[in-house]
Amino acid sequence: MGRRAMRFLTPRLPPYPGPFTVGSVEIEIPSPWPAVYDAIETAVETLQFRVFYPADVQDPSNEKNPYWFPEDRREYLKNFVTFSGRSSTLATFLSHIPFVPDVTLPCLSNVPLLEPPENHKWPVVMFSHGLGGTRNAYSQFCGSLASHGHVVIAPEYRDKSAPVTYVRDFSAAGYVRKVVKYQRMMEVSTSARILRTYQLVQRVRETLSILKILLEKNIVLVPMGETNPIKFDWSYVDTRREKVVYAGHSFGAATSVVLVKGVYHVLEFLHQHDSDAAASNPTGTEEIPSSITLDGPIDRTDEFLRPQRAQALLLLDPWCIPIYQTMGIPLTVPTMAILSQAFYAWSANMALVYQLLSNSGCVPGTAPPLKVHLFLTKPSAHHSQSDIALLFPGLTRYAFNVPECTFETQTAVMSMNVAGCVEFLRENGTNSFDVTDEREGLIKTQSMEQDKDDPTAFVLQGYLVADNMVKGWSRLNVRDDITVVDILADDR
Repeated sequence: MGRRAMRFLTPRLPPYPGPFTVGSVEIEIPSPWPAVYDAIETAVETLQFRVFYPADVQDPSNEKNPYWFPEDRREYLKNFVTFSGRSSTLATFLSHIPFVPDVTLPCLSNVPLLEPPENHKWPVVMFSHGLGGTRNAYSQFCGSLASHGHVVIAPEYRDKSAPVTYVRDFSAAGYVRKVVKYQRMMEVSTSARILRTYQLVQRVRETLSILKILLEKNIVLVPMGETNPIKFDWSYVDTRREKVVYAGHSFGAATSVVLVKGVYHVLEFLHQHDSDAAASNPTGTEEIPSSITLDGPIDRTDEFLRPQRAQALLLLDPWCIPIYQTMGIPLTVPTMAILSQAFYAWSANMALVYQLLSNSGCVPGTAPPLKVHLFLTKPSAHHSQSDIALLFPGLTRYAFNVPECTFETQTAVMSMNVAGCVEFLRENGTNSFDVTDEREGLIKTQSMEQDKDDPTAFVLQGYLVADNMVKGWSRLNVRDDITVVDILADDR
């Protein structure tokens, strides 16, 4: 088979929509604040993450594209296929087809950060992956935000939620690593509740540790496997912690919520109900590890447990069941939630999504009026929010019963998600560049053609934008009794 045919068969990601070339670097460093979590048999020993950012590149053709599957690409691929429910035989077979592990991201490796316009700094977005995710699994969403002028940080968590991840032992001679594999379990169980609780605690610690070393210490960024740092001037970045935008998909969206509400609420709930949980499990078939027993109140002064200030939340398919115990805590951050058809149909979770966004269940008067958007996109599966449906539309169509899933439809879904999020961030003061009322500023590649049916609106990246709304989307008032309708019905 010739190289041209192999390139044709290799899964691909579309180019990023924004005006800026995107650079990316992946980092692993020892954690300055290590921690051990016996309950899930994991630890915060090192911090691993990928950064997407506007790049200063004169000739992109001379630069390299990073691989979508991280180092040990075939091992990542095998574990990813196994996580998705396919057989280990199929996983091994796919990993040995030369072009399958060789998917690349449409960004450039280890290039300099672009200097922003005068009197401006790039805002920061922290993106948390869902179950089965990696630091690369949401590259299209993260890279697209970077192409609009954001610095996006995507951790790879070591809490057994990634298909597989590798932790380097920096104290050992040579390049020594240990493997942390995904832990699968029935979700309706006491053990699952305990596991998810401590995964959230570990995720929050990893997230905040990364933010502390980047935004407070401004460390030099040395790419994994190299010794020379990249040109990344932190004076170009808005390093104020309260200006960070937290974003995430599914369990990553839950992570983002507890970051701003305070993860100690989740721990205190487990502390208060620990004896009840044990009593409700007389058969012992769901063993509760003794190491997670909480002997006293949670320390609310612990900086890794207390609520974090933030500019906004971007929640893709928020999985609210693991954080239902925080629903009585007011959500005070402007929030956008985007739902796939699969999550919209999940009534138990949707009830909590409504409660989260409406702040119902909170003490009256404790939460200020909240800027909230709730959208539904179709045709979409849960994995339409990640790179999966773009790279493997056939697998998504078959495995998740989405007949309309094609590369083209999923590209449109991702484009709408990004366009909506960018508009929402602009509406809430997160501007990565000067934007005038006519949407000119630095965005010289965006069309300003007037729409024939609405002379007051303009076409932005192929989607109608009027009053901060994206074509085909309806702005919904989130109430306790809200009914979500097919908001794309007029755009089919």
